Amino acid sequence: MANKIKGWVSKNKRRHKEDGFDLDLTYITPNIIAMGFPADKLEGVYRNNIDDVVRFLEGKHKDHYKVYNLCCERKYDTSKFRHRVANFPFEDHNPPRLELIKPFCEDLDEWLSSDPDNVAAIHCKAGKGRTGVMICAYMLHRERFDNADDALKFYSQTRTRDFKGVTIPSQKRYVYYYGELLRNGFTYVPVTLLLREIRFETIPITSVGSSCCPYFEVYQMKVRVLTSPVYEGLKKGDSHFSMVLQQPVMVGGDVKIDFFNKPRYGKKEKMFHFWFNTFFVHETEKADPVNGDALNPSSCREYLTMTIPKMELDRANKDKSHKAYSPNFKVKVYFIHPETNLERSKSADDMMCKNCTSKPRSNTEEKLWSGHSPQITHMTANQRLAASFSKLTCSDPSLSVRQSNVLPPDYSPTTSNRQSNPLPSDLTVRNGGEVVPGLTTSESGRVVSLLSVEGGSLYHSDNEPFEDDLSDTESDNEWEGCEVTQV
Repeated sequence: MANKIKGWVSKNKRRHKEDGFDLDLTYITPNIIAMGFPADKLEGVYRNNIDDVVRFLEGKHKDHYKVYNLCCERKYDTSKFRHRVANFPFEDHNPPRLELIKPFCEDLDEWLSSDPDNVAAIHCKAGKGRTGVMICAYMLHRERFDNADDALKFYSQTRTRDFKGVTIPSQKRYVYYYGELLRNGFTYVPVTLLLREIRFETIPITSVGSSCCPYFEVYQMKVRVLTSPVYEGLKKGDSHFSMVLQQPVMVGGDVKIDFFNKPRYGKKEKMFHFWFNTFFVHETEKADPVNGDALNPSSCREYLTMTIPKMELDRANKDKSHKAYSPNFKVKVYFIHPETNLERSKSADDMMCKNCTSKPRSNTEEKLWSGHSPQITHMTANQRLAASFSKLTCSDPSLSVRQSNVLPPDYSPTTSNRQSNPLPSDLTVRNGGEVVPGLTTSESGRVVSLLSVEGGSLYHSDNEPFEDDLSDTESDNEWEGCEVTQV
């Protein structure tokens, strides 16, 4: 009976049924295992029982196994696995921080390369989505596949019977990101942009039967940095609808945007969301700075843009019958370069998550990543914000358009520009200007990057029901188990 329950919970994942074992466990390669969470107590009845997993690994790979836990929301007694457990946690339903992928790949590569008999058992909660992201990234890291599509396809075929491995669009996007870094030899550092406008191309059809009144929330490092106003005026049959921010919001690195519909009469409903990283916003477009419509080039400004079609939007991609979104529905995001009027959103001041953090574990020579984090424990809130910027050291000339002048040619220091508290020396404009709080500059006096954001409103959990399964687990709670503290 217990095995039937476990089979029902694991759904279409391939199970290991040999030598008296019946485990939610699959050999992706001879030395890489994907498996469900090793649970105990009641959960061990319908998931992998941790004692059964220990017995399997000890019997098959004694002294040659290492476990990789990707769960942010739960842990277990690592002594059962002789303390050979590495933690690279990130939240369910979400991609990892881009900075987490390379350290994971290096740690895994170091373990597997140290002995030909070594194996790695990698798991999240269900052992499918998050596990697949990291295994696919590692296969790209080791050049087993030339592109992310082939890696994702191989994982889907080996881990599942229905070929549905990594299915969440944002998780797949980060596998493509890592493949792009490897393929082009890019050096990654977070890039700062100003979010200016978001456009719907074709109009969504709401389930409440009224006109769509969308608004969106922007999150960075689990901190809500913006809640937009509710936009009205969408009309059925319109080709597009633009949502312009009166005050652009600064974003950098990994960013999540959540969309909701809030009709004048009725409850709000979740529409869709997506994750992206600002480093990979490459496209440019000249458009009118007010409404985004293409005009005479002489009257337009240049924007960086990112276009995400329906099938690459989390939740919206589940609309296979096109009841809520047309097949041609897409979201286009407009960014501008940081300028002298940089302001941090007031909604990101006082909250931070203290869980789900990890530091690079590998001592391998840095090839893809650079940048450093200054010591900020002794700084004031404003100084901590200032210290969250760092130099952009990317050698790719095509990315130089991401830089923006900090000071205009006629800049003249005033009393308002001066700070009574000393700031780190690397925050000084090198061309002779005054200290600009919150900015890190190059020799030419240009803003180059935003490393992180501290503080802000509590990141809420998405517990709203949806008719289809949304992730690699059976729960819709994205932040289950994460703690948030007031600072």
